[in-house]
Amino acid sequence: MTDGGTGRLRLPNLGWNLADLPLAAKSFIATAILVVIGGILAPSTVNSAAILSTLPYFAILAVPSIGQHLVIQQRGLDLSVAGIMSFTAVIATKLPDGSTHLGVVLFWIAAALAVGALCGLVTGIIVTYLFVPPLVTTIGVNAVLFGLTYWVSTGASVQSPPIMVQFFEGRSLFVPNTVWVLLIVAAVTVFVLARTTLGRRFIAVSVNPSAAHAVGIPLRSYSLATYTLAGLIYAVAAVMLSGYLVSPTVLCGLPYLLGTIAAVVVGGNPIGGITKGSVVATVIGAFFLTYLAQLVTALGFGGSAEDLADAIIVLCGVAVPEIARRLRHG
Repeated sequence: MTDGGTGRLRLPNLGWNLADLPLAAKSFIATAILVVIGGILAPSTVNSAAILSTLPYFAILAVPSIGQHLVIQQRGLDLSVAGIMSFTAVIATKLPDGSTHLGVVLFWIAAALAVGALCGLVTGIIVTYLFVPPLVTTIGVNAVLFGLTYWVSTGASVQSPPIMVQFFEGRSLFVPNTVWVLLIVAAVTVFVLARTTLGRRFIAVSVNPSAAHAVGIPLRSYSLATYTLAGLIYAVAAVMLSGYLVSPTVLCGLPYLLGTIAAVVVGGNPIGGITKGSVVATVIGAFFLTYLAQLVTALGFGGSAEDLADAIIVLCGVAVPEIARRLRHG
């Protein structure tokens, strides 16, 4: 249509703009654009076989990213994700000693999950009660856990129990079982955050700790619970990874150190928890990164290009909001 006074073309007002969209919608649009570009540059990355082969890796990245999301939402940053995943992967693979007995395998999987939660609890105690910065604490915990990983594993990778491999390499209703595990973890997390009093208080603590404290919400309890739950979620991802890779290395958790943070950033969630984040956006961000890795490989670039992309994403996620804040208040 045209403006009657000037004769210029005037676009109709549709009543919304990109900035008004939810984080999940923005993350989905960015991912869709990447897939379209990838389909043009490397058509082999968008066929059904390629997408289906990508889904397990996406699910294994998305699960620990949810744990990282919770920590970041509470104004922290968890660099112990690599150590927790590597250590609990060793517990779930080496200690069953190749057993084919379901009870034995389930026992050590449960032990791995408990150890992951315990590692998160220790981190939470140090951060919450000893007031050591999260960055320093999680780096230290990560180093200790890698030491324990080498001690328990003697530096050698061990084949996962056949029952684990069969499940995590399998499919149900044509969908990889790893994706079903992701959907359960994501659905429970979203439900608790959106539909329960506990979740609403969690968000209140992350967005405005002072106001939450004023109404009697125990800030330390929520901080402690956040790190404990994150450790448990990392352990779930480690079990998934162990089953899918068959013989995970002692450093199998290392790629998830930057990857989980990058997934949170790609989802549009701010580092520092100053606004309400989106778990769904983080999950979509994990798919973005997984497809990006596949595209980089298809285009002939090495794994270093993927690491470089993750690092740039994390740096931009931290630097851009800080630059914008300084410009607003400068």
